[in-house]
Amino acid sequence: MKALILAAGLGTRFKSQKPKVMHPILGKPMVWYVVKTLKDAGIRDIGMVVGYCKEQVMEYFKDEGLRFFEQKNPKGGTADAVLSAIDFWRADDGQLLVINGDAPMVKAETIRQMIRFMHMVEEYEGVKLACTLLSAFLPDPTGYGRVVKDQEGYVMKIVEEKDATFEEKKINEINGGVYIFDCAKLLETIFQVKHSPVSGELYLTQVIDLMYQKGYKIRSFMAEEPVEAMGVNDRWELAIAENVLRLRILQRLAKEGNTIHQPETVYIEPDVILEGDVEIEPSVTIKGSSRIGKGAKIGKGAYIESSQIGEGAVVEPYSVIKNSTVEGYASIGPFAYLRDGTTIKSSAQIGCFVEVKSSYIGEGVKAKHLAYIGDATIEEGANIGAGVVFANFDGKKKHKSFVGKYAFIGSNSLLIAPIKVGDYAYIAGGSVINKDVPEGDLAIARARQRLLKGKGFEKLKD
Repeated sequence: MKALILAAGLGTRFKSQKPKVMHPILGKPMVWYVVKTLKDAGIRDIGMVVGYCKEQVMEYFKDEGLRFFEQKNPKGGTADAVLSAIDFWRADDGQLLVINGDAPMVKAETIRQMIRFMHMVEEYEGVKLACTLLSAFLPDPTGYGRVVKDQEGYVMKIVEEKDATFEEKKINEINGGVYIFDCAKLLETIFQVKHSPVSGELYLTQVIDLMYQKGYKIRSFMAEEPVEAMGVNDRWELAIAENVLRLRILQRLAKEGNTIHQPETVYIEPDVILEGDVEIEPSVTIKGSSRIGKGAKIGKGAYIESSQIGEGAVVEPYSVIKNSTVEGYASIGPFAYLRDGTTIKSSAQIGCFVEVKSSYIGEGVKAKHLAYIGDATIEEGANIGAGVVFANFDGKKKHKSFVGKYAFIGSNSLLIAPIKVGDYAYIAGGSVINKDVPEGDLAIARARQRLLKGKGFEKLKD
């Protein structure tokens, strides 16, 4: 079976310069979900009809193995879009699945069930269907095309609401915009589609009417979830679709053995992996290709982007981790900030209001309070006191710092890079260090304290 995605539309109701199908849902273009659904359903031969800003769409999917076809007339309609790709399907003696690019909520299982239903009708009823279309029942079908059936339950036509009679408007079964056509019968009828007298477009739904008039059989297949039949036509519907897909991801992750507290507040993108027994507290955001190890705990309000969190690690509330690696049983936060390729080794502790940038933090290192560590390598067991700053930028370029094993950096010290502090070295609190400290040495670099008798009283009186 082949599949054709219709993704050429302008999306005028989005009021955007970006193609509608490229608007993001959970960090992925809307049409990405359609491609994934088809592939997950086992369909590999996929074409895509593009039009408005086609270069953006083709560039994004250039490595997905799709075939692209251009719809020259941006207002040609859905039948014109299918005709634009006629070389893709006209010689095929099988079926063509047609799906809109703005239908991200259709499930792969629904596609598989549609295909199975079509084969079962042929096997058990002896009826080869010319088309199977996805439909759904809505309590309020206003705005959707209605599926009109004959007394035997076969689909006669799809009628848009503006064209529906009073009786047809009472029908609650709506068109879901997914069709499996017999290619030969589609080829026979699609050239007979006439331009709409209102819009001038060629509508694919007219093919259903033409097939029925020729005596061909069409059946509808009911979607498991009514939202699968809902397209995305404006930015509010985009928000609804994102919420549906977000909850599906969270449901899958929970069923895989992870705890997600208050899922209505949690945002997790589709490429994220939770390895099991992970605990996610409310208001957490996890984006990109992040991976959270077994038994890890992510605290309330944490933000993780394209990062790896190891087994048993704890990310305390409101910490931010970007493009970094946190190994097993390390502790981050609360209110910590890791970024730009930082690596935190196992059992290290990065505490409250500590920022780490482009640095290697060794096993068991402690930096628990109010520090900035930039472009540094800190070896195993070192202790970084409160208020320590690694001054890595001289106004023109960045420089690196090195702190050896079990070194101790006292509170409120300033290390001016490039600098090396040896193993077991000790820097006294409040020091400004701009020269290397050899292994095992104690460095003190601060002005001598002076006591001026009675001057405190004088200052207070002033």
